[in-house]
Amino acid sequence: MVSCLPVYSSKVAGPGTNRIARRDDDGDRRRSREVDGGSGRAMSTVTIETPVERHPATTALTLGFKAAPIVTYITCELFSQDFIGNFVACVVALAMDFWVTKNISGRLLVGLRYWNEIDEEGNSTWRFESRDDEGMSRVSVAERRVFWTALYAGVGAWTVLLIGALASFEFNYALIPVVGLLLAASNLVGYLKCSKEAKEQLAGFARQQMTRAVFSSVTG
Repeated sequence: MVSCLPVYSSKVAGPGTNRIARRDDDGDRRRSREVDGGSGRAMSTVTIETPVERHPATTALTLGFKAAPIVTYITCELFSQDFIGNFVACVVALAMDFWVTKNISGRLLVGLRYWNEIDEEGNSTWRFESRDDEGMSRVSVAERRVFWTALYAGVGAWTVLLIGALASFEFNYALIPVVGLLLAASNLVGYLKCSKEAKEQLAGFARQQMTRAVFSSVTG
């Protein structure tokens, strides 16, 4: 993924000054003050900002698509007793939720994307895509939490609904939670694999940079 580099505005501190930094809720360095070490008098103000990308519309869309198939499943019999029609309505809502989560929400809210490819011989290969270190620093912590909470909550909700349908001997309607659980679990497993792969790549990059720095200091 291509991501823009953060913009830094800085000023060199003079002799005898101390730098005090504060961070906002998303962990971004927003302001720093230079204070004279002797008098405690504020000398200047320096703004160091790493812009955080916030996507409130995407967050709301994600939660809405997560809730839509669950609400449809719970209330469908209040409006129609036609099982086939209710089944189709729920599956369409589930498919839309799966597509939005896989192709839009993950890319914008957590900087991750995955897909699965099947070659001509029938072999399945997972493909993962993630932002670089600079790009990940732009991801909102709050939106990341909402995304992962929604993924786990979806799996949990469909598990409970499946158990409820089986306990009520509604085996026809139990098919809907089965589909919902499979799709929700597929997205969860895909993003867990993608997140693990991204962390390994970042760790490898950090080790490579450290090795280069040590080598340069030795040979320099």
